[in-house]
Amino acid sequence: MKRTNLLFTLSLLFMLVAAVHVSARDRYNFNSDWKLQVGDIKGADSRGFKDNGWQRVTLPHAFNEDEAFKVPIKQLTDTVAWYRKHFRLPREAKGKKVFVEFEGLRMGADFYLNGHHLGYHENGVMAVGLDLTPYINYGGENVIAVRVDNNWAYRERATGQRFQWNDSNFNANYGGIPKNVWLHVADNVYQTLPLYSNLGTTGVYIYATDIDVASRKAVINAESEVRNESKRPVSVGYSVEVVDADGNTVGTFGSEPVSVAPGATVTLTASDTVDNLHFWSWGYGYLYDVKTTLLVNGKAADQVVTRTGFRKTRFGNGMIWLNDRVLQMKGYAQRTSNEWPGV
Repeated sequence: MKRTNLLFTLSLLFMLVAAVHVSARDRYNFNSDWKLQVGDIKGADSRGFKDNGWQRVTLPHAFNEDEAFKVPIKQLTDTVAWYRKHFRLPREAKGKKVFVEFEGLRMGADFYLNGHHLGYHENGVMAVGLDLTPYINYGGENVIAVRVDNNWAYRERATGQRFQWNDSNFNANYGGIPKNVWLHVADNVYQTLPLYSNLGTTGVYIYATDIDVASRKAVINAESEVRNESKRPVSVGYSVEVVDADGNTVGTFGSEPVSVAPGATVTLTASDTVDNLHFWSWGYGYLYDVKTTLLVNGKAADQVVTRTGFRKTRFGNGMIWLNDRVLQMKGYAQRTSNEWPGV
């Protein structure tokens, strides 16, 4: 454990120092070296809890995944399980914002850092983010603990209602953390994450309008929510770069700078017509990297890369269209999903 923590700390420190000249934001794979124990265990939320005998797992990992294809989905184990992870951040990271992102948990989850309750999340499908910054022990050990309940009859806490899509005849109930987890480290003036649950932020949104497939052009729109958690007002703007699959820049544009007070949040917007776009590649939608670089007081401070295609879905003449292609003819289709835990 000590060796793992040391390696994680050293690698994170190296990347933080190296990133100073490139970007104030870093995203780290947070899947390795978790501990798992099935059952509702008292005190498992505290940092000092002894978890030496727990099972070591690498996420994504559903606690009942070994039952897959061995029992009917109605008989999959539904109970409470705890996940814990020990980690360290270097002292040099103090003053930055630290978020954790869970791509999905099933069904309801409570999150703790060093014994502090961070919040809870229900649904089993959507991603959730949490702000770790107030409770991080920089330079020392931290423990994040997650209590997950995958009861078939799980009811939403606020309303007492069951989730309509959750049915033992439809979705297999692979419980725990069957999706990826990421750690985000950003400066205190930053583009937010698109994780509205708990964080209440909308992040970066890239979309196209006025799509002209025949002429290979469209208006590319970029919206970015920016938050100033520093103690001073700052001037923020951002530049947008559209990059194709070969790494070539096909369009650049930007926003006008605006002033943001301490503690305030603004949404920056920019748009421009981009020519010579690809909409299809070998029958698949063509993807671009759109880089939104935040400029704080005129200097590049934070960059987010969004991989997306410029597409428009519409309904017409009883059919579903994606840009200029028909996706589905008249009629209905239904299939079940086994939600097999995998990347």
